[in-house]
Amino acid sequence: MFSRVSLVLALAAVTASMPVSAQQDELQRCATIEDSLQRLVCFDKLAEKYSDNPPQEQPQKAVKAERQQTHRDAAARFGIEHKNAKDMESIDKLTVEIASRRQDPYGNWIITLANGQVWKQTESVGYFSWDEEDTYYIERGALNSFFFGREGANRRFRVTRVE
Repeated sequence: MFSRVSLVLALAAVTASMPVSAQQDELQRCATIEDSLQRLVCFDKLAEKYSDNPPQEQPQKAVKAERQQTHRDAAARFGIEHKNAKDMESIDKLTVEIASRRQDPYGNWIITLANGQVWKQTESVGYFSWDEEDTYYIERGALNSFFFGREGANRRFRVTRVE
């Protein structure tokens, strides 16, 4: 009787350890791959194979819509993200549509964009030509500075976002 119990326990232990041994063998095989990209792919396949919840692919339209929403969020935060602790995706140049523009008592421009953002000129540059047909942009500079300019022109001036 004692030998049958021992045999059953030994057989159960061997059966239970087989998948772990197989996993270790596969892990060892992946670890020996020289090329880092192929090694990573091997480990990813193992993780997918042995995980309880394999990753489900999102439909391509949902991924595209998510990327567009991320870009819209980045455009809404453009020029003010450095004032917040959270810094998500950022863009370096934003093409803008001007809703209105006016000058303050010192001759600096205050520009209201079609999306509701308000930008104020912070340096004096002299003459800046305006044309309703031209395309304007706000571009990121060094050390959280921003420049307002017109496509095709070399003149631009430093601005800061007010709202």
